Amino acid sequence: MNTTPLRPIIFIGIVPTFVIFGVILLTSTIGKSNKAEIKSTDISTVNSTYKLDKTQYSFGKISQRDGNIETNFELTNTGNSDIYVKKLYTSCMCTKAQIVFSNGDKTALNGMLGHSPDSDLLVEKSVKAGETVKIRTVFDPNAHGPQGVGFIKRNVTLETNLKTNPIIQVSFDAEVAR
Repeated sequence: MNTTPLRPIIFIGIVPTFVIFGVILLTSTIGKSNKAEIKSTDISTVNSTYKLDKTQYSFGKISQRDGNIETNFELTNTGNSDIYVKKLYTSCMCTKAQIVFSNGDKTALNGMLGHSPDSDLLVEKSVKAGETVKIRTVFDPNAHGPQGVGFIKRNVTLETNLKTNPIIQVSFDAEVAR
């Protein structure tokens, strides 16, 4: 029977060809679906405006013994278009921040850029036209241990879709004592 010479040709030539074709097809499909996902979350820039109740807050002198302290900043969308907040992050791991929306929804308590995956810093929510949200900040004066005394200043950053000045930043400071 002459089927024996065909088996090596099938296994050496045809099967690897189908495997390679399958990998190429799968890879191109995954690439297309990722592009679709990116497009669906791509929010165009807007010419909206906003107002902050304050951009800086000073806690004054605080003690490590008293534990965490927090303050809120109010952000009001004063424009006619929604402000899309892509990311929220802080300047130090001793600080966490979250957005509290007017309907009570909250983002996660986000930390420092570069110390966790970018996906942990994503907000991907909009501040509606006319809406006021709170940017809640929590500072842990014990995060740096006993040597973490003295003057500190921390920033909280929101990356937005605003056409002009897409980075919104607030900050606080304190004089940390044991």
